[in-house]
Amino acid sequence: MPFSPPSPVLKRRQSAAFLLLLVVSLGVGALAHAQAPPLPLDPTRNLPPAPAPAHTTLPEEYIWTANDVTALRPDHGRFPWNRPDLRVDPHRFRVHFRVGALPRVATLYVAGPREAHIFLNGRRLDDFYLDTDAPIGFHVFHTSVAAALRLGDNVLAIEATRGHGIVTGAASTATQQLTYGEIIVARIAPAQFGVEAPALVVSNGTWRSATASPEHPQERWSEPGFDDSSWQPVESLGPVESNVDFFQWSADAGMYEWPGYVGMSPGLRTFALPASAVTHIFSGAASFANLASLTSATSTATFSITNTIGAQATDADAPSILLDFGREVTGRLLVESASPADATLSIAYGESEIEALATGLTPGQQGGNYLGTNLLHVPANGVARGPKSGFRYVRIRFLRGAPVTAYKSIHVEGIYDPVAYAGSFVSSDPLLNRIWETGAYTAHLCMQDGIWDAPKRDRGRWAGDLDIEGHVISTVFGDRALTEETLRALVPSAGAHVNGIPSYSALWITSLADLYQHFGDIAFLLSQRQALLGILAGMDASLNADGLFDNHAHQWLFVDWAPGLYAYTPESRIGTQLQYIRAYHAAAALLRALDDAAAGQRYDAQATRALNAIHALRDANGATYGDTWQLNALATVVDDPKTAGAIWTRVLSHVKQDAPADQVVSPYFNAYVLEAMDVTGHQQQALDWIRAYWGGMLAEGATSFWESYDLRWPKTNPQLSLQADGTSGYFVSLAHGWSSGPTAWLTENVLGITPSSPAYDTVDIRPRLLGLDYAGGTVPTPHGTIAIHIDRQKGIDLDLPPGIARATVAYYASDPTREVFLDGKPSRCENCKDTQQVFEITQAGHHVIGPR
Repeated sequence: MPFSPPSPVLKRRQSAAFLLLLVVSLGVGALAHAQAPPLPLDPTRNLPPAPAPAHTTLPEEYIWTANDVTALRPDHGRFPWNRPDLRVDPHRFRVHFRVGALPRVATLYVAGPREAHIFLNGRRLDDFYLDTDAPIGFHVFHTSVAAALRLGDNVLAIEATRGHGIVTGAASTATQQLTYGEIIVARIAPAQFGVEAPALVVSNGTWRSATASPEHPQERWSEPGFDDSSWQPVESLGPVESNVDFFQWSADAGMYEWPGYVGMSPGLRTFALPASAVTHIFSGAASFANLASLTSATSTATFSITNTIGAQATDADAPSILLDFGREVTGRLLVESASPADATLSIAYGESEIEALATGLTPGQQGGNYLGTNLLHVPANGVARGPKSGFRYVRIRFLRGAPVTAYKSIHVEGIYDPVAYAGSFVSSDPLLNRIWETGAYTAHLCMQDGIWDAPKRDRGRWAGDLDIEGHVISTVFGDRALTEETLRALVPSAGAHVNGIPSYSALWITSLADLYQHFGDIAFLLSQRQALLGILAGMDASLNADGLFDNHAHQWLFVDWAPGLYAYTPESRIGTQLQYIRAYHAAAALLRALDDAAAGQRYDAQATRALNAIHALRDANGATYGDTWQLNALATVVDDPKTAGAIWTRVLSHVKQDAPADQVVSPYFNAYVLEAMDVTGHQQQALDWIRAYWGGMLAEGATSFWESYDLRWPKTNPQLSLQADGTSGYFVSLAHGWSSGPTAWLTENVLGITPSSPAYDTVDIRPRLLGLDYAGGTVPTPHGTIAIHIDRQKGIDLDLPPGIARATVAYYASDPTREVFLDGKPSRCENCKDTQQVFEITQAGHHVIGPR
């Protein structure tokens, strides 16, 4: 869907900001060639630097019964997350705490269990239950406890059954424990619900716990006088905001109503984004006032609901609206009350309009949105936040409140990494400009508590996704901190594969190599040496005596979400082997950079051995591996260059999706297809494929690139037709970092800028307009920004920062009969080849190459 038109003032401000960026990055001489792109897709692109939020880490801790964590059991595979009927013995928790003065009001908060029974000083206060079909693994329960408190010693006792469990692919046992539901967190605050106040007691390592004893059903364990000295102290995972692993895989999605909970890494920042449109307005017996204030960042009017018949009976009867925020965002809904009474809403997120409007509990299917429909309790004159996720739309139903309930604001609280767009791309083709921007924005959406695959699903670290989006992040943002953090977090235990997938071990290595090529940080590389050698050892152990990956360990394999290219298939084994070869070559170069020539030589030999082994699986023509685009794209990159022509002719020249027999390929693997087209010298065909494939997503309303796509899939409600991860529908993500590949490709193949040695100490600049009239942009390097503008008629304007020892610049003349000049001096054409001339530039500053 198109964006709502911006105000003229906003247009002028953002156009001025973009032109200022071009003045700084391209130089005044290049400014005359530039055209301002559409309004920035990324709402954070022009934000000023944001200070760190004033937030004190909450003291309450995730705890569980000692020595009873499923993730730490050697047989934990017997207890999958989707078996909520297993490991459901009740656990009992007790703590003593003192109260010096009785508060007028006090609220207990509990999260983690699917079922909890609360006792305070022997008095049964409340019972909580969660539907195990709910998409979110647990919710925050709260109840008033002031009447049961007493001066002096108090005893809080809770009987809890673990949360029902949600899926995770994380290696961290902390993440596994949270997603399996084996945690409880508790807090008593001397304040009304939703109001932050110093706690009377919080869950921590002083609590004691035991599993319920069936031998003593009448045991008075909840009474204050019960002797719990035989109970063990609980095991604590630490404070709920103390570990970035707590924020992975939607593990903490249910914490959204916890008072004071921020749930994000200290380096992240937030921003406010109002809706761009309000649709699907249903007032029922109520009436809305000042709906327009919901789409304004500056309105002083208060949105309100007048309900003349009291609380609504059901969710379906309640007044409701749908908020459209104009693009995919990472964050949560924030609701600020202007009423003296509590209110209750139900909210549902959607990456598409139809997902937000869907009903049903089952996530990812056509019957329900991914996180489901969740209650949001808004405290009087307070603030409430919804769960963190990726979405564009929010459906809100106003269930309960005062006869007139007013809201100061209902908006998105976006969460973002405050990196700057140091890279840029502008050309004579608005579609390519939008593709570059959308890819950059997609990657930025995934820069959260680590580099994630997606902000909705899985919200996790995957080496395959990192191999693509890490490259884009280096190219666009010039940032390495989050990539380094993600690489460290992905290191598996000894003998295991990264993410449990053999090919992802290979992609961890290529991601490390790409990071080193961009930044040249030998200290970080040295810090990962043992991890690198351990991952290589795991790969080596998976090859047979002939050097062939035969999957003798019967591991789940992944190359792409396409028929035959995941799970236990011959094609998956070939793809894994080809990824191994690519990684062995990268590892050899990294080890030589670490002055380990012997290890480098060993892994060059291992690459050759693995390549020779897989040659036995080639077709009779000695070049191709069947007709699969994915396998042959990999072969083009790692195999004998002499076979590239045959692979192009027989396979890759047929890449298209306009007939039933055409192949399925994901946006992720299409990045490797583009790389193969470049290797075979078919950059023009690659550019055409970018326009068709990624441009196809934009034509269907994408504001970020999708996890999967096929030009032939139905165009009505396209999210329902997307297929990935063995399923389809709302489960499939509409913002997936692994789909951002064209952004780096356009920078490296149209602008033509790539590092030829680590940290851009030397750089290749080989721009190709490929039918464009002009193109320009910037590339961040550790030495500063490289800026370039290429004009078909006028040539190249280039700015090099100090510190680059040599730039090898190729100039492709549109008219070979015209003499070419470098900085006003005629070229003697010593390195001419057809219409190409190559210049070696060793001086920083502004350079001009072209005819007069």
